Amino acid sequence: MKVKRYEGKSEAVLMPIIMEEMGEGVTIISVKQKPKTGFFGFFRKPSVIITAACEDDAEFMNLLNNPDTKQKTAPPLVERKPLSADLVESSAASGSAAIEESMTMLLKEARKAANQIEQEESSKRSKSQIETPNQNKSSVEENKYNHSMVQLFYDTMLAQEVLPEVAAHILRDLEHMDESDQIDVRLLVKAVYCSIVDMLKGPTLIDTNKGEAQTVVFMGPTGVGKTTTIAKLSSILTLKHGLRIGLITADTYRIAAVEQLRTYAEILGLDIRVVYNPEEMKEQLRALRAKNDIVLIDTAGRSHKNTESIGELKELLDAIPDSKRYLVVSVTTRYKDLCKIVNVFDMQTDFNLIFTKLDEAETLGSLMNICCLAGKKAAYVTFGQNVPDDLEAIKPDKIAKSLLGLTEGESHPYSEGGQPS
Repeated sequence: MKVKRYEGKSEAVLMPIIMEEMGEGVTIISVKQKPKTGFFGFFRKPSVIITAACEDDAEFMNLLNNPDTKQKTAPPLVERKPLSADLVESSAASGSAAIEESMTMLLKEARKAANQIEQEESSKRSKSQIETPNQNKSSVEENKYNHSMVQLFYDTMLAQEVLPEVAAHILRDLEHMDESDQIDVRLLVKAVYCSIVDMLKGPTLIDTNKGEAQTVVFMGPTGVGKTTTIAKLSSILTLKHGLRIGLITADTYRIAAVEQLRTYAEILGLDIRVVYNPEEMKEQLRALRAKNDIVLIDTAGRSHKNTESIGELKELLDAIPDSKRYLVVSVTTRYKDLCKIVNVFDMQTDFNLIFTKLDEAETLGSLMNICCLAGKKAAYVTFGQNVPDDLEAIKPDKIAKSLLGLTEGESHPYSEGGQPS
């Protein structure tokens, strides 16, 4: 969804411009007179502000504008795709049926969330007045937004540990709204929802089409579940897609890591090689690429504070020039540390992100913060120890619902773990 604000002398002047830029499918969210401010405002000519929205999905926009026709236009139910399909399809490919299903839940839960937050805020205000009866009302922080629903989403995202600047960026197209605007709440929810989804779309996933052999490198700090993540992907690519997978581990600092990956390789019947330096990497990679569709490479965990180990990683990466690269990080890591980790690794190479341990996190704000501020895309997420079930390609709609407080109950969608959808 594209939301844009237009300002001009009159509706008659603005509407042709809006129609030309946004097309016939444009929906007018609000029209209001621009207030005259200051002494010289009296002499200025009147002007209007029009807020318009355009949705590429014409069927969905028709549903919003004509809710009574939902039963007539709703597409037939389709069987849910298996986990393997989730791994190879970007969430950007969601059809109108998926959007409608998400929005039905969003509209239902938005009201509930608004009421709940209002009750909580009322309770906090009452408690504050009891504890500090002499508090000056002017010291209470004013709302950032003039529209209550926009403020609601802002407050909810902050409660999910989304940084204020990131939340403001998500709501940037709605910041001028106020209570005088007659806004369809469905369009408002859709605009915020789509803003988050659009920011998370577009990661590079592993290509499961057979062709020239691919090389995929996994790197990251110690203890984030990198080796287990590789085991999960190996299982899915082998069992679900019938691909030939070769494994290389350069994590010779931890004997347990080598043995863990070797055990999975034996179970799946995969060829695994252990390398100790860049020259061995080149040799073993050539051998495995000759007889496999994909070669997955596990590197040793590197502390972002250890410049020597980061330098060793750079030498290893230089020996693997044509490869997809993923930085594996835990969403439970402190946000400041996540920033440092991403920045240090970004100085060595480009990559997409894999977030692990989502089932252990109280909120998913750090995921959104890193993707937004670091300009990186999250490709996969993991949420448990079960191989291969507890891994899926990132689903922006799940993250959006969680950050907006629109999930069932009070937990985020991965809090229970092991329940991909």
